[in-house]
Amino acid sequence: MGGGPLISSSSSRQRQPALRMFAIEFSQSSLPIVGQGEYDPSFVVSRLGAMTSRMLVAGVIDNMERRDTESGPGYRGRLRDSTGLHMFDVTPFTPELHADAEEILARFERGDRFLVLMLGRSRHYETEDGGVFTSIRAEGFREIDVTRYHVWLARTADATMRRIDSHRRSRELENSESGYKSGGIPSDLIQGLLKSREHYGEIDDSVYEVAVMRAISMSEGLAPPEEKTPPSQPVEMSHTASTSVDILDGDEARQKAKEVIMQSLSVSDNPIDYDTLIRACSDVGVVRLTAEEVIDDLRDVEALIQEPEFGFFEIL
Repeated sequence: MGGGPLISSSSSRQRQPALRMFAIEFSQSSLPIVGQGEYDPSFVVSRLGAMTSRMLVAGVIDNMERRDTESGPGYRGRLRDSTGLHMFDVTPFTPELHADAEEILARFERGDRFLVLMLGRSRHYETEDGGVFTSIRAEGFREIDVTRYHVWLARTADATMRRIDSHRRSRELENSESGYKSGGIPSDLIQGLLKSREHYGEIDDSVYEVAVMRAISMSEGLAPPEEKTPPSQPVEMSHTASTSVDILDGDEARQKAKEVIMQSLSVSDNPIDYDTLIRACSDVGVVRLTAEEVIDDLRDVEALIQEPEFGFFEIL
């Protein structure tokens, strides 16, 4: 999922793009930017300049536990990808995810190891001595098979290499917005790179390139991290769609989402907002996570739609 402009305070909350990111990049991030207004997004800025508010990550469930809090039950776990660990939480304020979290917990305690695709928001914790630790607040997740994991690996590798390339080019440019623009740095990476260079200084980005090479090797056919037996039938584990319709899965869900999105856009004279497209997919049994992926593929891979204004789409 590609990057996008910063969102300023407005009358309603606006969607931030979900970035694909490996654990090694996110876990080494130590620059939080907290939104000041009610609807201003917060970010964690990585060493490569990714301004992360929402994330799409994947890997094997490495640990899972239930936690009782003053606000009610929640869950905490670790998701291992090819580069390291993502810490994540399922909060008491997302009860719609609790049944699936319980299923994951039960399977983990039985010794099952399986792959999960997770959509979530970046979070950070600051210690008294100034240390910063990152984690993800889950918004949705589902079990995936090895093939889908390899697709995620390949696309996340591409996104990471794009950031590595821009970071390396920025070293030869004036450290300013105009300098980066004239040097051809993609517009969605400029603000993050400026903040990253100011906070982190010079970094060794070769460690991220090594991580990318490992991910590419896996996407070309090697086994995912600590995966023993791939699930024979991936199970949809996010219940964001209406319970009055059957939840679609796999290729059927993606094809149905594509049909609904293209049909919706083709009959409209004006761009349609993101949430309207997501609701249209939900009405036919396609969960939010799948709908988001299809929107991104239609825009970035198949080039059938475009986003003339952030959060609004039309036929290309």
